Amino acid sequence: MNTKLLEFGEPIFQRIKEAASQEKYALARSIIESTPPPAEWVVELPSKSRKGETYKTIPLDIMEGAMKIIFEEAGISGISSPTITQDKSGRYASTVLIEYYYKPFDGFQCTLPGIATVVCPDITMLEMATPKASSMAVKNAIKQMGDLFGRSLNKMEEELDIPEHKAEEEATPEQLSSQLVACNTVDELKSYRLVVYAKSSPTELQELYETRLRSFKTKK
Repeated sequence: MNTKLLEFGEPIFQRIKEAASQEKYALARSIIESTPPPAEWVVELPSKSRKGETYKTIPLDIMEGAMKIIFEEAGISGISSPTITQDKSGRYASTVLIEYYYKPFDGFQCTLPGIATVVCPDITMLEMATPKASSMAVKNAIKQMGDLFGRSLNKMEEELDIPEHKAEEEATPEQLSSQLVACNTVDELKSYRLVVYAKSSPTELQELYETRLRSFKTKK
């Protein structure tokens, strides 16, 4: 945790704690909701979804550190297994849902839901996409607390920090057939399974997939 950067938030933390100590809970919440984050917390990064533009964000360790300072008890209380999907162009996506808890000033524990999806162009990047989606889900949960945690940093639609990939049209059955024939390993072939067995895929494509799969098994 970057304690040096957290120190820039100390004047805000003191205002919140002073209000809470006087049982002015509405005021404490208002400070969190309407106070912008210290400038030192904010980083500006190049947008991967909008070329030539940037977006502002607060590092996750700062967000979690500030939550623990303000509420003392805060952290992830639940995390789902990632949901893996694949579109017809062969791109994968990992979606993670988390629950982030905190104990507010009146003592009753609250939970914030957070969800995030990270898209990757092929199956080899899924291993990195899932933990990235988990971190983004935590940030999305905490951000709901208010402006102090970056809720109003970006006026435009929230930047999705996704791996860069080229926009593609959906692959046609003919293109998919060529891709199946071109597979050199069984793992590469199996990466097309979700596409091949989608409801809209023709049975001919599934038959080709099974034929290619048997040919790899025969070679063993």
